[in-house]
Amino acid sequence: MKLLIALVIIAIISLVGARISFFNRRLPMGVRSILLTGTEYIFVGALLGHLGAGLLDKSTLTQLEPFLLFCLCWVGFLFGLQFEIKQIKKLPLYYFTITAVQAFVAFVIVAPPVYFLLSAFVTLPESLLLMMAVTLGSTASSTAQTTLAIISRNYKIRNKQLMDLLRYMAGVDGMFALGFFTLAICFFSWGDLSHLSILLSLKWLAILLMVGLIPALVLIFLNRSQFSQQEFLMFLIGVNMFCAGLAHTTQHPPLIAGFICGVLIANYCKHRLRALTVVLHAEKTIYIALLILVGASWHSVSAYSLIIAAAYILLKILGKFIGVYLATTKFKSQYHIPKTLGFAMISEGGLAVAIIINFKLMFPEVADSLVSIVLLAVIVCELLSPKLIMSQFSGKDALILKKEGAAKAALK
Repeated sequence: MKLLIALVIIAIISLVGARISFFNRRLPMGVRSILLTGTEYIFVGALLGHLGAGLLDKSTLTQLEPFLLFCLCWVGFLFGLQFEIKQIKKLPLYYFTITAVQAFVAFVIVAPPVYFLLSAFVTLPESLLLMMAVTLGSTASSTAQTTLAIISRNYKIRNKQLMDLLRYMAGVDGMFALGFFTLAICFFSWGDLSHLSILLSLKWLAILLMVGLIPALVLIFLNRSQFSQQEFLMFLIGVNMFCAGLAHTTQHPPLIAGFICGVLIANYCKHRLRALTVVLHAEKTIYIALLILVGASWHSVSAYSLIIAAAYILLKILGKFIGVYLATTKFKSQYHIPKTLGFAMISEGGLAVAIIINFKLMFPEVADSLVSIVLLAVIVCELLSPKLIMSQFSGKDALILKKEGAAKAALK
C-alpha cells in the first residue's frame, strides 16, 4: 500500500510541477534558473523521505529502483537525441574545438584538487576516491542551458553569434562530461587499483556500447512500420525500459546506455524529430520524479562536504574561465569574443545532477557527500550565472530588454 501511495504522490507532484513555468514569473533570474533546474524537488523528496513523512523509506525506495533506472536512461536518451552529426557539422569547427578545450581544462583543474581534499577528510579505498574526484570533475565540465534560455526569452540579443557559441558550448560539453564519467567507471569501479586491466576495461566498454546499440536497433526496426503517436510513445517507453534493464543486468550505467541509444536514434532513425518531440514533452515530468527519488535517499550534509563544495565551486569557475580563455586565444573566431567568456559557463544543472544520481546508484554508501556538493554548487552557480552571462554583452552588443516587467524582475 505504501508503494502505491508513494507512486501516486510522485506522479501528482511530477505532473503538476512539469506544467509550472518560471520563465516569465516576477522573480530574479537566478532564482528562476534554480527553479528550472528542479533543485527544489530534491528537498520535496527529502521531506517525503526520512527527514519528513517517512513515506519514501528504504524498502520503498528499493522497490522503486527500476523506475529510477528508467528515469536515468530517459534523461541520457534525451541528451543523446540532440546529437545529430549532420546538424553539428553545419556549425564552424572551432565551436567544437573551443567546447572540447574548455570542458577538458575544467575537468583537469577540478578533479585533482578535489581528490586531495577528499583524501584529507575521508578514509576510503584509493579507487573510490579517484572515482569520486573524477565524477565531480565530470560534473564541473558540463554547463546547464537554463540561464541562457531565460536570458534569450527576456532579452533581444544583438550579438547572436556570441550567444550561439554559448548555447553550443552549453549543449555539447555535456558529451565530454559523460565521457569522463564513463572512463572513471571503466577504470576505477573495479575496487583495488592493482586489478586494473586494460583488456577488462575495453571489454566493459564494448558491452556498454552493445547495451545502447541493441535497443536502438529495435526502435530503428520498428520505425519501418506505420504507427500512431500513441503507439510511438509506447515504443519509446518500451525501448528505454529495455535499455535500462540491460544496463542494470550487465551492471552498466543506465544514463550512459541511454545516451548511446539516443545518439544512434538521432543519426540512423528517420523519425528522429518525432522521437525528440515526444521525449521532450515528457522530460520535465520524468526529471522531477528522478529528483524526488534522489532527495528521499539523501541523508545529510557533512561539515567536510561544505568545505569541498566551496572549493569545487571556485575551481569550476576558475576552470571554465581558463578553459575558454585558452581556447579562444588559440582558435580565433571571425567576431570578438570577450576574454572573460568562461565566466558565462558556470551554470550547473540537470546533467550534473543526473551524473551524481547515477553515481549514487552505484555507490550509495558514499554518495551523500557528492549529492550535497553538487546541490550546493547548483544553487550558488545558478544565482551567479545570470549577471555573469549578461556582463559578456556590453557596448554595441548589449542586450535589449523585451518587456519592462520582465526586465525589472531580471535586474533585481
